[in-house]
Amino acid sequence: MKMSRRIGLALTATMIAAGLAAAPSPVRAFDLFEAFFGGDSSPPPSPFQRPLGYGREDSMPFPPRPTATIRTRSRSVSTAYCVRTCDGRYFPVTANGDQSRAATCNNLCPASETKVFYGSTIDTATTDGGKSYSSLPNAFKYREQLIAGCTCNGKDSVGLASIAIADDKTIRKGDIVAGEGGLVVANQSASKHRSVANFSPAPERIRAKFARTPVAAID
Repeated sequence: MKMSRRIGLALTATMIAAGLAAAPSPVRAFDLFEAFFGGDSSPPPSPFQRPLGYGREDSMPFPPRPTATIRTRSRSVSTAYCVRTCDGRYFPVTANGDQSRAATCNNLCPASETKVFYGSTIDTATTDGGKSYSSLPNAFKYREQLIAGCTCNGKDSVGLASIAIADDKTIRKGDIVAGEGGLVVANQSASKHRSVANFSPAPERIRAKFARTPVAAID
């Protein structure tokens, strides 16, 4: 009886060994322990292969375009300040036609000495010669007190002098100006040697447009 069981086990082992030998070789080797006790006999999945090389930059029908880094150049903004030296009061100023900023500054504040400073802020502004606004003896003094006789227009400490139309180099052809006789239109532009002195009454449509807008001539 024992001999029969041994023969049966031997035959079973022989058949299993023969079956394993006849089976196609899997991707990885299996031991006899896995075969008897139900180990995972499924072959591991093979690595995924992209068909026809899809996904590689050199095989794409439309390869990605190279990217470029755009660099912008920063530029500091400088403002011209007309400074009244008697109390440090200042205001921004631009060139008036062919006039320099210094000439425009002096025309707007003829009753006192003025200087033009340049910078992004008044705190860092300097003259063409390098002198800073903060180094002025009267820098920001207008914030503390009113200086007698320190004026631009000869009337008060805060007003600016008006520029006569005949001296205004910024007038351009088509500009509308409020004169003593009402609205007028400039017929020509100012130039270096000639200011606009030729005006004509504004058309009715323009006068009607500004009829409800308070307009007054500047003394």
